[in-house]
Amino acid sequence: MDIKSDFVSVERDEFDGLTTIQHLRHCRYRSGKNEITFSWRRNIRPASDRMILDVEIKTSRSGGWLPSQLTLLVDGRRIELKYLTGKSSEFRGGSFFEIGMFFIEPSQKVLRCLCDAKVLKLKLQSDEKNEHTVFPDEFCAQLQLQAQQFYNNAFDGDEYLSAVSGVAVRTEDTTFAEQIANRESRYRQLCKYRLLWAVLWGSFFGGLCVLGAFEIMTFSVRSTDQLIIAGVLSASSWLIPHLKILWIEHQKNKECPSCHHRAIKLVRYHEAVYQVRSVERLVIDRLTGQRKSRQVTVTDHEVTQDFECKDCRHLWTRSHIARGF
Repeated sequence: MDIKSDFVSVERDEFDGLTTIQHLRHCRYRSGKNEITFSWRRNIRPASDRMILDVEIKTSRSGGWLPSQLTLLVDGRRIELKYLTGKSSEFRGGSFFEIGMFFIEPSQKVLRCLCDAKVLKLKLQSDEKNEHTVFPDEFCAQLQLQAQQFYNNAFDGDEYLSAVSGVAVRTEDTTFAEQIANRESRYRQLCKYRLLWAVLWGSFFGGLCVLGAFEIMTFSVRSTDQLIIAGVLSASSWLIPHLKILWIEHQKNKECPSCHHRAIKLVRYHEAVYQVRSVERLVIDRLTGQRKSRQVTVTDHEVTQDFECKDCRHLWTRSHIARGF
């Protein structure tokens, strides 16, 4: 395989007389239980020249999700591409994979229309499921950019130079990555803010308690009430970021620590005895119906949970101590 540029790969088969030019980048879109991936490819033979839009559909739905047609609106002009099955409903790792393609004919003319489109919209239909997926504008812009990059490398190197000069568009993946980065930055800021207020609040009111205990400063009843009210109000400055931190941690527990997708599943659960201890509890005497203090034995367990991400196959372990009651 010969890498022609940063955007395409070129592979030549001398025995079959086939030259395959393929874009190195893919366009991926997630919708519900489906993950749809498009990529551009051109097959050149002595007697034919075909432009192909490959598609791979990963779904967790039983029976897979078979597309039938891709409809494009190019500046209001309707273009319909019929789906051709490659590998139908291949089952791997708990998901169904539908792999196929759309032939674009005439190849160079239609691809040029896609590259020059001012308004591009895509809809993928499934007659089998009687469903369709309309792709967002960000995804269409990403697919159009890759079409321009492919045209520049596979047809005419003088066209669409801006597409290969490092000018990027926002995609679903970049937007998701920015959201995760912003959340992590916000999480760190809240932790610092919570610590700062805890130190200030503890230092100030701790100092007042010390002054009052050693009678260095005396407070009237009214002043004491005002200080208590001020302490309760100022405690909210610590409580609010603390609750936000707990909410972010709750959201992170639902995600894969590697790709941050909410596609995790529990693959193993194990409990082991951590310790046996005796505690004093109030129990109700069945004869008298009165509460009495008794020594009871409780067992604490160490709980270990192994998780796996359905998307990136990342494995990780969580463990905690479950206190006995």
